Amino acid sequence: MLLGCGVSALIVLLLGIGCTVAVLSGGTEGTSGTESGEGTDGGAGEADETVGMGEPGTIGQWEAMVDNIDTSSTHGDEFSMEEAQGEFKLIALTVENIGDEATYFDESGVYLVGEDGNRHSSSTTLTDDSLFLEQINPGNEVSGTVVVDVPEGTGLDSVEIEDTGSSEGPLVIEAE
Repeated sequence: MLLGCGVSALIVLLLGIGCTVAVLSGGTEGTSGTESGEGTDGGAGEADETVGMGEPGTIGQWEAMVDNIDTSSTHGDEFSMEEAQGEFKLIALTVENIGDEATYFDESGVYLVGEDGNRHSSSTTLTDDSLFLEQINPGNEVSGTVVVDVPEGTGLDSVEIEDTGSSEGPLVIEAE
C-alpha cells in the first residue's frame, strides 16, 4: 500500500516538473517580431507582431492601434482627478473585435516599455474614456485612453498589448 502511494507521488512530482519546464521554455522572453509582422514563435504557434504608431496590428481576436501618446501630471475629471507619482503617459488606443463573439477588452494587458527596458503596467481608471473591461461585440471598435504612470522623463520604446484570453505573444507598437 505504501509503495503504491510512493509511486503515485513520484508520478505527480514528475508531471509537475515536466509541466513547469514546458511553461518556462515556451515563454516569449527574448523574442521579438519584425516590421513585416512575421516574427518568432510566441509559444502558441502564433507570431509576435510589431507595428508603428498609427498602424493597426492584431493580437488574439483584437485589432489595435495606438493613435498617439501624450504626457500629463494629472488625469481624470472633476470627480476622479488623479495626480501622477511621476508623470502619466496617456495612450490613445483604438481596438476592434475581429473575432466572432462579444468579449471584454482588458486594459490591464497594456504595457509601456521604456528606453531602459523597464516595463510599466497600466493604471485602472474609471473615467469616460477608460477601456477598463469594455465589452465589445464582433465588428465593433472603441477608442479610449490607457493611463500609465512612469518616472518623469522616461523615454519610450514601445507599447505592448497582450490578449489576456490568449497565450500568444504580445502585439508590439513602436513608440516614435
